[in-house]
Amino acid sequence: MTPTIAPPKSPTSDVQELVARVAELERAQRAEDVEATLALFDENAVWVTGGGVRLIGYDAISAFTRQVLPGAFAGDLSVRYDVEHLSFITPDVVLTGVNQEYLTADGRPLSPPQVGRPSYVWRRRDGQWFIAVGQNTTAPASTTDAEGARSPDEVESTHADQGQAAVRSILADIEHGFNVNDPELMMRHIASDALVANALGTVLRGRDEIDSATRAGLARGGALHAATAHYRLTDVTLLSADIAVAHKNAWATPSAADAGEPPEMNALYVLERRDGRWWIIRRQNTLVQPAAVT
Repeated sequence: MTPTIAPPKSPTSDVQELVARVAELERAQRAEDVEATLALFDENAVWVTGGGVRLIGYDAISAFTRQVLPGAFAGDLSVRYDVEHLSFITPDVVLTGVNQEYLTADGRPLSPPQVGRPSYVWRRRDGQWFIAVGQNTTAPASTTDAEGARSPDEVESTHADQGQAAVRSILADIEHGFNVNDPELMMRHIASDALVANALGTVLRGRDEIDSATRAGLARGGALHAATAHYRLTDVTLLSADIAVAHKNAWATPSAADAGEPPEMNALYVLERRDGRWWIIRRQNTLVQPAAVT
């Protein structure tokens, strides 16, 4: 794609550098390279994720990226970034409009497409371009009859890709919400008729009960207020095009998981797609008992 440029006679060298910076972001995302991704952000950057989470400052962006990027693609997804437009606000401040599309690991588009429309405002500092402000917006999938021309195996594979991507995104929201004590983010994907059995064996029926328990646990002085969590999916299975089952392991910190320590908890999720949107309808949390010492 050849991007449009405003004003048209903007420096070619700057255009090439900015397109290359977006390509660096694509490579870093594909490789799940946290440090390379963060190296592109200004120290005072503000970022709004595709899920609507506003992150103010490098530290907030760093914390979020370290939670959600490792394992985001897990070998079965990829992503492509194409610069559509560059607008030179000043010689050292430039907006890039980007088309983002998630793909299968071998580069095939998902069906229906999963696309984003991120915009990045870059600021030049010490001769280098950094993202000062950014926001992503998830574009709604267009409905087509393309699936009718595909084999059942291809359709099933596409549904599996979409379901896995949705589950990973949902659990990333829950993990971040837990770590920043944000009950709204933790509840964003809970269905109105959901049932949750928590790690203490308490059964919560319906969104209102789950919401009350979540807010009480995360509130200052609550049992979970000072707790942290790091999640890793162990598997996601689509039982049908609209029903997914996922298992996750949980540790207090990423370093504990990286060190090979046993998880402190595991959880089973059942998700259902309703009107094109995935919801958690059942969740069961289980504390992992320490291994007996012999």
